[in-house]
Amino acid sequence: MPAADAFERVVRAAARRPRLVLAVLAVLCAGATVLALGLKPSAATSTLAGRSSDTYQATERYRERFGDHAILVLVRGPLQQLVLTDNLGRLLGLEGCLSGNLPEGETPTGGAKGPCAALAREKPVQVVYGPGTFINSAVGEIQDRLKAQLDAKGAQAERAATAARRLARKQGRPKAEQERVAKAAEQLVYAQFVRDLLQLNLKYGLGVDKTPRLDDPDFVSTLVFDPSRGATTPKARFAYLFPSPSSAMIQVRLKPGLSDAERERATALVRDAVRMPAFALHDADGYTVTGVPVLAQDVTDALTGSLVRLLLIAVLVMAAVLALVFRRRLRLVPLVVALAAVTLTFGLMALAGAPLTMASVAVLPVLLGLAVDYAIQYQSRIPDPPGPASAAWAARRAVPVIATAALATAAGFLVLLLSPVPMVRGFGVLLVVGVGVAFAVALTGGTAALAWLGGRRAGPLARSAAGAGELLAGAARPLRPPAAAIARLGGATLRTSPIRKCFVAA
Repeated sequence: MPAADAFERVVRAAARRPRLVLAVLAVLCAGATVLALGLKPSAATSTLAGRSSDTYQATERYRERFGDHAILVLVRGPLQQLVLTDNLGRLLGLEGCLSGNLPEGETPTGGAKGPCAALAREKPVQVVYGPGTFINSAVGEIQDRLKAQLDAKGAQAERAATAARRLARKQGRPKAEQERVAKAAEQLVYAQFVRDLLQLNLKYGLGVDKTPRLDDPDFVSTLVFDPSRGATTPKARFAYLFPSPSSAMIQVRLKPGLSDAERERATALVRDAVRMPAFALHDADGYTVTGVPVLAQDVTDALTGSLVRLLLIAVLVMAAVLALVFRRRLRLVPLVVALAAVTLTFGLMALAGAPLTMASVAVLPVLLGLAVDYAIQYQSRIPDPPGPASAAWAARRAVPVIATAALATAAGFLVLLLSPVPMVRGFGVLLVVGVGVAFAVALTGGTAALAWLGGRRAGPLARSAAGAGELLAGAARPLRPPAAAIARLGGATLRTSPIRKCFVAA
């Protein structure tokens, strides 16, 4: 068999030059570690939906037209306390800070090194919707409307006065009478304007001689609240700004096309801005920053932290299991082989430019377990320590079995390539690559490690590595009797169970 002959030659070479093989493998693992440390976590839309799918394209069109996903700043507290007090001015200031629209020559809140200055300088925000901006815009719009009406009425009053004066002159009335008639016509036009103004003031709860202002509680209350639904219930059409009587919402919509780093930076600046003392609310619960960009950043941070934590836990568990159940002298060699396989796999992943996703993190314990399994199966079939001839003979017996198991496992994971979710497809590809790497490392690195560590002339490092397994086995020795008892109990239960009878009958 050509494949068996090739495997035999590889094993013979690894057993003949173990130090060279281990040195090469160590260099490769060091490089892979450097590459793996540069993996960038990602929770982007492209990991959940394919770029050619209708969902992804619709999402991209939405982002291009309306901006990226919004960072949501939930303002918690009684709504009356938020909009009918000086808190409204603080909300307006915060929204101006988050928008990055700094008037020329004005000093940003927090100084030139604060988050407001950074947002104004980097401009990652496309638009901000918030209660302060909304109410201030309403005030400005009503005032502009009043001014436009006043200007129109002024021009209309002047035309009416001119027409009345001309008519009185044609009628031959004296000059004083002409002016009196012109003044009366002018006052009639202004009376109509006063009537319209009174109707507007009555609509918004203003006094007879008052205009809308941001600091007028009567105006703001009439604008925001719906008396028919309750004194503290906001109007239904403003639900995107006032979701409930105890909260308000600021939407910070980012610009489309931001990189992951720019989006992460913008999220951090928003979080820093809401923590500034200048925007702290009085008699309210404060701010909560959330939204899709915030969730994505938190997920990526969790991925980064969980990868190291998951690796440490998996290594400790595997070491304990090997010490408990594996009876060979160099019982920790499979764990070392598995760690090398995991390192090389994630290094290849970084070299290919693949992002680190939740599915990629889930590959780690699965691949670690498979690599340990291949190394155990191989180590249990070769002599201790292996020589070139004995290792080659054992490889001819062991490798086809392990190769068949690896191929069957890889074929099972290849089914994941049929998934429409890119993250699931990446999970399958990474596992298939990892299975191949684990098999190759078990064949070469496993043989070399056993040949080097098992030699009689091993140095201090080799003796220490071999002794570590013995020490761990000694610590786990008290657990062996309970484990054996549980195994015997499980075997007896299985032999007498109806399930086994069904399989035997089948």
